[in-house]
Amino acid sequence: MIKFFRRIRQNLLSEGKTGKYFKYAIGEIILVVIGILIALQINNWNEKRKIKNAEVEILQNLKAELKHNLEDLENINRQHKSEFEDGIYILNLFGTDISNISVSKLDSLVSNAFSGFSFEAKDGYIKSLIASNKIDYLQNSELKSYITSFESMVIDANQEDGYIRRLLNERFWPSTDGKINALNIISMSDRYQEFPKGTYSTDYKWFFNNREMEDLTANIFSWKKENVLDEQALIDRIKRMIQIIDSELNKK
Repeated sequence: MIKFFRRIRQNLLSEGKTGKYFKYAIGEIILVVIGILIALQINNWNEKRKIKNAEVEILQNLKAELKHNLEDLENINRQHKSEFEDGIYILNLFGTDISNISVSKLDSLVSNAFSGFSFEAKDGYIKSLIASNKIDYLQNSELKSYITSFESMVIDANQEDGYIRRLLNERFWPSTDGKINALNIISMSDRYQEFPKGTYSTDYKWFFNNREMEDLTANIFSWKKENVLDEQALIDRIKRMIQIIDSELNKK
């Protein structure tokens, strides 16, 4: 093609048609420029298509990881709500006559209320997305903000759980050794059904007339209340993230 244009220019010069030569040369320059612009535009379209495809893949992977976390968190949150409800029931028994309540019922309440289930986020893809700077492929600024702050949101939601565990492990259980039969409490859980029953019954009369136990229990379940609320806030944020992702995918 280049040789063809060169031949035309040479013919025009040899025929003395200088004016036509310059017009043709200008026209050729314009064609070259147009060709370059078209090539750049095609390259731009290809790059946009690659970015769009990459964004779709990222959104799909994000949604999968977030849905997994949402399912786990909702299950944990339901468990923590159940623990809190049983905790309030237990708090109302302090200073009362518990002789009409069976030991097995009290064991069941304590087993559930003082159990130690925790939410552990699965955020490997989110972390890799941030580390690789592929988060920049995402167009939605609200979603990007949620992703960059996801780890801190999880920490905030689990903060009270850490306080609860310390109260249980460092104060509550050591204070109840020999008073609350741990085997009877543990064997109530489906997870530890193979454990045998204990050799003695828990002294619940001691427990529900003990000021230290009342204060510890009150502190534990005040933190559990905050834990439940913070988990619900994280649930709402994850649902919002999934909603944004669905909206973005529908645009593609």
